[in-house]
Amino acid sequence: MNSKYFEYIIIYLSVLLACILLGTVARMFVINIGADEFTARNVFWGFSLLGILVYFILTFFIEGLYFTFVRIFFSKKKHLKKSNISKKLKEIRTEQQQWNDKNEQDKKDIAIQYIQKEFAAYCSDEDLLLLCQYVIFYAEKKPLANIKPITTNGLSNLDFYHFGWNIWKHFRVSKQEEVSFFLKSVFANYLEDIETNTIKSHLKDDDLKGIIKIRKSISEQ
Repeated sequence: MNSKYFEYIIIYLSVLLACILLGTVARMFVINIGADEFTARNVFWGFSLLGILVYFILTFFIEGLYFTFVRIFFSKKKHLKKSNISKKLKEIRTEQQQWNDKNEQDKKDIAIQYIQKEFAAYCSDEDLLLLCQYVIFYAEKKPLANIKPITTNGLSNLDFYHFGWNIWKHFRVSKQEEVSFFLKSVFANYLEDIETNTIKSHLKDDDLKGIIKIRKSISEQ
């Protein structure tokens, strides 16, 4: 027999015995005060049935309160847990976004220092600032429109190619064709008549030659 059924049988028998005992006590009481046998028998059944009725009412009432309490409590707990998870995920996303922003800004700062170091001796302050601005546009994948070509003094096409390769490798935001087009646009005074594919094919030529050389990383001094 299922242990749960056995448990119910024990409980209901106990309740039944308690109710019979209640009815017996009530019967004895009315007999002692002078009631006849018919009245005593009715009192016995009345109190016994009343006991059973009160038991079931209390049982349903208490179980209802219990399940209502459990449902409300766990519903609030579940909602609180979900809210905590959402809050934690939001914090993680915010921290990750802050890390990404800082990483991108660090990359731009390194690129600007690199440009200043490589070009300061070979172009005007105005062109140097413009070149930094154009490279930031490239890093942010913004279109270059109405740009003023950079003028340099003493640098060769090979230097521009090496510069493009170093910038492309540093940011890794585009294909080599795009950085080649960037070079062709920014250094239009020197590369305007050279095809973009030709520039791309020479980006890494003679890496140790020229004034601007190929670097493993432009953060190197």
